[in-house]
Amino acid sequence: MKRTTRLMLVLAMVIALVPLAAGQASADKVFVRADQAAELIGTPGVRFIDCRRDEAQYAKGHVPGAVFFQVNKALRVTGAWEVPGVRRGLEDQEELFGRQLGISNDTMVILYDSEGWDATRLFWELKYTGHDKVALIYGGWPEWTAQKLPVSDKKVTVEPEVFVATPQPELLATASYILKNLGDPNVVLLDARTPDQSKGATKAPMAKVGGRIPTAVNAYTLANWEDKTYLKDPGELEEMYTSLGVTRDKEVIVFCNTGYWASNTFFILKALDYPNVRVYDYSWAEWSGKGFLPKIEGAAK
Repeated sequence: MKRTTRLMLVLAMVIALVPLAAGQASADKVFVRADQAAELIGTPGVRFIDCRRDEAQYAKGHVPGAVFFQVNKALRVTGAWEVPGVRRGLEDQEELFGRQLGISNDTMVILYDSEGWDATRLFWELKYTGHDKVALIYGGWPEWTAQKLPVSDKKVTVEPEVFVATPQPELLATASYILKNLGDPNVVLLDARTPDQSKGATKAPMAKVGGRIPTAVNAYTLANWEDKTYLKDPGELEEMYTSLGVTRDKEVIVFCNTGYWASNTFFILKALDYPNVRVYDYSWAEWSGKGFLPKIEGAAK
């Protein structure tokens, strides 16, 4: 599918330029067009964040005014029960978002990457801390360069801001919450890992055993993208999720190994206007290691 055709398919998900400029991002609109974002360069109250993993790429060229932030390393820590890769505590998030990234509670945040999954992790964490003014550039860095939009090699110095987190518990799931709702027909568990991991044929290094949570359905999150940063046809995605029983009338709990891929699926479902989505960020890394939690185990040990 051509880039322009893909762009037309997601227009319903895109934030209009006027409310974006006013800092009034709709909670159910998660994309901004690259050309619209370019018009906001230098606008007070707008923060661009480059979520690519390689700082050398950032040094070669980035959106003017964008701050480099290596999401994969900066946001992930070892949590309770030695579970790796989970979110930081609220105080650390406030410090990172406010002092390191220059985000206040009124800042409009525009994210981009080149892989399609790092920016979505920061998207979920900002949402969880109560920051609704956040969107991704549709097509990310590849779309920006394809349109030959402005590029800078100047490293950005951040002016610290005060960021006060207001946790949104309805966006987070815990093991106890899942256990309480296991088998509820109004709650669907969505496994965002690869099919082999979901079946238990293979496992990630942090998992104690291979397998999945009972009743979970599987949809590998990175298969939802074309060329890494372009979302597939929304109609095609919705049909796929609906066939799995993942419908808007249900609460959807997404998990993976440590919540990283789950955050990506959270973003996708919000793009498709699913109203009730939670991320279990301790995910299979925690669940697989607790003997009292029910599991469907596979061959991988």
